[in-house]
This record gives sequence, structure tokens and C-alpha cells, in this order.
Amino acid sequence: MKTRRGQRQGSSALAAAAAAEASDEEESVAQDVFTFDGKSYPTYQAMVDAKRARNRDVLLKSGLLEAKAAVDHSRLEERREKAAARGLKRSKAPRAEPGPRRKSSRLAGGKADPIYVEDERGGKIEIRGMTLEGGSFTVEPEKPEFYNGRVNDGSDISISAAVELGGAKWVKEGTVAAAEHFVKETLTEVIDEMPLVSGKKRGSPTSVARGGSPAKITSSHLQSKLGSLSLDEENTKVCPDRIYSVVTHPSLDKLIACAGDKKGYLGIWNVDNAAGESATDGVHLFKPHSGAISSLAWNAAGTSLLSSSYDGTVRLFDANKGVFEEIFASYSDDKQYKGKIGYGTDHGWNSWIQSMELDHRYESGKCFFLSTSEGGVMHIDLRTKGVVTFDQELSEKKINTVSLHCDGNIMATGGLSGLVQLWDVRKVAKLSNNSSKLPKPLAWQSSGRSINSAYFSPSGKRIITTTQSNRLEILEDAHVASGLIKVPSAKSIKHDNQTGRWLSTFMAKWHPGFADKEIFVVGSMKKPRTIEVWGDDGKLLRELQGDALSAVASRCCFHPNASEIIVVGGNSSGRVTVSR
Repeated sequence: MKTRRGQRQGSSALAAAAAAEASDEEESVAQDVFTFDGKSYPTYQAMVDAKRARNRDVLLKSGLLEAKAAVDHSRLEERREKAAARGLKRSKAPRAEPGPRRKSSRLAGGKADPIYVEDERGGKIEIRGMTLEGGSFTVEPEKPEFYNGRVNDGSDISISAAVELGGAKWVKEGTVAAAEHFVKETLTEVIDEMPLVSGKKRGSPTSVARGGSPAKITSSHLQSKLGSLSLDEENTKVCPDRIYSVVTHPSLDKLIACAGDKKGYLGIWNVDNAAGESATDGVHLFKPHSGAISSLAWNAAGTSLLSSSYDGTVRLFDANKGVFEEIFASYSDDKQYKGKIGYGTDHGWNSWIQSMELDHRYESGKCFFLSTSEGGVMHIDLRTKGVVTFDQELSEKKINTVSLHCDGNIMATGGLSGLVQLWDVRKVAKLSNNSSKLPKPLAWQSSGRSINSAYFSPSGKRIITTTQSNRLEILEDAHVASGLIKVPSAKSIKHDNQTGRWLSTFMAKWHPGFADKEIFVVGSMKKPRTIEVWGDDGKLLRELQGDALSAVASRCCFHPNASEIIVVGGNSSGRVTVSR
């Protein structure tokens, strides 16, 4: 039961609440007005924008922004100049003293020597009327010509000879000594530090090899490592001309990048010790080939670097012996070449070695596949005397790449036919070339236009293809497919692959040692210049950009170290860029 006293207390409470609410409204109205520099603003954000505009005007009037921009530009130009000066440098030839000026005997009224060309044919000139009275002349001996314009007759090339074959333009005082020191001291030390792993590979006897599989990486570790990659400093000229192939030494502790160019030069860049080799900036140039170096591959032990070339040869750089050994060379079916391992494999001017793939079933690195410009694939086994296990035509057009599945039985090829084709290596070896019909692959898929490359992933579950249809396609479980591969099994990524005439084509390549998350790297035509890292699900994981990347990096690869992601890219100016 309510009392009058209680009613009075309730009325007083209501009145106090009403007064407090009115006071809050007055304060709210007062707080809604913001003042700055003598002006009122309806909102807090408007006042903040006014402060920012005032600060911007003060900076503009002070000239600090222009000074900062000038300093940044100066530092950028300084970095670019230093990067441009790193690596290979042409040696300046001394200027010859000008000889006596030629004078016409006829115009001077004198009697001209009765010298004339009697005959000119086959590159030879016959001169008549020449006398030796009062003078002499010398005839330079003709340089020996080797098969297909190769650098020599197939004999071993020493380190010093390989450097000097590069020509006087690239050989300076101390260049040969620096290269010999790098091979005999630095590279030998790197090889000795690699761990020894004993095991048995499929199809090979028990052996001891250096290296081993790198540790696998988790998805979280991958994301953190990709986010920390930088492209700001490491850019060096490694080759004189357009780069066709790049690879890194398998050492998990040292970074040694190798690149082969259009004219047969092999550049080796000791990235981690570039400062210690100040005379050469850590770059050593060799010339083991006369044609473009289409592929490079280190063996698992890191003791041998194999290089294939358009000149029809494969050479093995033996780091322990310090020589470039010719382990395979194609020859015509002329009788004088009978007995050579490559006898009968050269079919004329349009025949060359397009690519090479090491046969990972054998740790020695002395077994490998070769694809040719005529649509053929060869398997070479050099473990004993050296034999061509098979030489089979698989396509009517050039095969750009050949890749072996991790099980060692399935092989993928891709080229100008526009088809990715899967083959059983065991059956290909038994095929005969006498048939007029091309053999039928286990499975295939058409891309519509030519295929730059097709590579199996380390797990073998996927194939990444780079096509001229402006696509990157990921084929899954293609090695177990039969007949035409269905489209749903492929992830298609739109990608501009039109590099044009003067740039090497793009070739996407996998990281060699990831387990739960496979990734691949590829160049890009985007501006600013970019190197792209993609996941096996077709998602773009990282775009690498920076001051060090000044041109399109057409050929890219990963360092095999799985604990640290390192990307290496080579461009058509002969420069190599490292991102880590």
C-alpha cells in the first residue's frame, strides 16, 4: 500500500532524472561543436581534415617534401648505378695509333701497282700482279672449323681455356685467376660442407651421394616467408646476352646462381661472397658452348653441372677436376663419325637440342633425357661406356620440355604441337622408329596454341604448363589419366605470356621440395616489373617487385632450400636478380 510520503519521494526522483537528462542534452549540443584555429566544425572528422590540410600546406611552403623527394630520387639513382656496374664488365681495348693516311698513286701522278683480283669463289680470293719488292705481307693461318661451329673437337676444356674462349671483350687481368680460385677453393669448400646421404634409388645400385631431400615446409611457414621476400638490392650482370636458363647450386647454406645465355656463355655468380670477390663482383664467365644454353642442371651431390646447347652438345662441368667435359654430341650419319655416341642423331640445319631433364632415378647425374627441335626425345645413359637408350620421335613439331614423374615411369612432353602428352618411359624405350605413324601417348590435353613448358610437381600430383594461349594450367592426376584429359581436372589461370621476339619465353617452375603446399614461380609482363609466386590451387600468393627488378625476368627458379624461400630470375639483358 502506497503512502503519501512514498508518492512525494517518487515525484522528487522523476524530477531529478528529468533535470539530469536536460543537462546531458545541453552538454551533447556543446560537444557537437569542434573548434580549431579559431574556426568551428560540425564533426570531429572535419576538424581532423582541416588540421591535415594545414600541416600539408606548412610542409609544402617549407620545401621539406621537395627535399625529401629529391633525396629519395638521388638514392634510387645511386642504387641503380651501383647495380648496373655490378657483375660483368667489358674490358676496354687500347686505342691503336692511326696509321699513315692512304694516298692515291693515280691522283698523285705516280705509277700504281698492278694488283688486281683474278678470281673470287668459294670464299677464296686470287690476287695477281703483286710483287714483294720493297715490302712483305703475311697470311694469317685459318682457324680450325669444328663440327656445327662448336668451340672445339669435343675434348675437355680447362677453366682457363673456358674463360679465354669468351674473347678479349670479357677477359681482363686477373679474370682467369679469379675463376680458378673460385672453382678450386670456394666451390670445393661448398661441396665439402654438403652432408653425405646413403641410400638406394629406384633402378640404381646402392650408392653414397651428397645432399638429400630438403626439409618440408608448412603452410603457415610458407606465408611468413613469402611476406618477407625483398627485391631491392641483389641484381648483377652475369651473362653478356639473353638468358635462356637459370639454376642454383643445391647447397642448402650457400647461394650460387648459374645462368646460360643465347651465345653459349655460362655465368656463375657467387651471391653470398660477391663483396669478397670485388674484382669480379662474384661473377665468373665461361664459354663451353657455341650456341644457346637451353638447360642447366646440377647433380644431387652438387659436384657436376650439366648444360645442353643448341650446338648439339651436352657438357658436364666437373667441379672436382675443374674441366668442362663433353658427355654427348649429336653427329650426322657420315662414316667418319661412326662410333660416336651421338652418331646419326643430327639431321641437318634445323636439328638441335631443345631441352634436357636429369633422370632422377639415378643419383650420379649421368643419365638424362633430351628433347629435340624435330619432335624427338632421347635417353642417354653414361654410367658405363655411354649409350643412347632410346631415340624416339614423339611429335611432328619441336618439343620444348620433357619432365619425368617422381615414380620414374611417366614422362610429360609439351611443345609447338600445342599438346601436353603423357608417356610410359618403359614402353617408349621399346618402340621402333621404322613405323610411319607417331606413337600414341597414354593421355593428352590440348592448349590451343604452343606450350612453352610442362613440368611435374615434386609430388607428381600436378603438372604446370605455360602456354601461348595466355594461360597457366595446372593439371591434376594427369599421370593416372587415360586418353583425353578432361577439362575439370585442370585449373586455368589467365596470364599474359606474349613476351615477343626479343625476350625469352616464360616457363613456370615448381619449388623442388614442399610437401603440403606446392608453389611455382613465373615471370610477368606487368609494370612495374614483377615476378609471381603461385600456389597449387591457382591462387596468386605473392608479387615480387622492387628496384632490383628493372626488366622482365623471363626465366625463374627457386633455390632448393625449403627453410628459406629464395627466388632467382634472369632477364634478356643477361642480368640475374635474387629475392630473399
